[in-house]
Amino acid sequence: MWIGLLVALVALGGVALAEEETMTYQEALVKTDPASNDVLESGGAAERIALERFADFVSEMSPESMREKVHRVYADDAYFNDALKEIVGAQAIEEYMARSMEATESVSVVVDDISGSGGDYYVRWTMEIRFKKYNDGRVARSVGISHLRFNGDGKIVLHKDYWDAAGGLYEYLPVIGGLIRWIKGRL
Repeated sequence: MWIGLLVALVALGGVALAEEETMTYQEALVKTDPASNDVLESGGAAERIALERFADFVSEMSPESMREKVHRVYADDAYFNDALKEIVGAQAIEEYMARSMEATESVSVVVDDISGSGGDYYVRWTMEIRFKKYNDGRVARSVGISHLRFNGDGKIVLHKDYWDAAGGLYEYLPVIGGLIRWIKGRL
């Protein structure tokens, strides 16, 4: 989700992440299929708690909060894809998110809406981010949707983000941002 834009900035700063295990989204869908796995009861207390835990997790993000909270929110073998990075495992997710947050002054995400069906949850959100080195300290906004699946313990086993990378990230980068704004002005 929102993390992808941060990682791109970290990568531009020369910070390399360790080699991570990966799988495709299609493989993750099969592995986490609610019909074949223990899932949360629809409308139950465990479902409400899991969704609230996710909303709390993204509400205010920092390197410290990522290191503190990732293992409470994600299963050990969770799949994560934010449109820029695809990784597997809570430890890899923690490293990725914590390092990504280092490129920012502040990141907050507001959950705008949640829809669920048969063990699949779709979370519509709005992110506000202030970069340390980009956008002259102004807040950048992006909107997106996260596809989530939880295990029976209420931890995320699948997290796939859909968001506007051009408007949410690239417009704020030197050179590339100017080109994107110029192209948008021509359309």
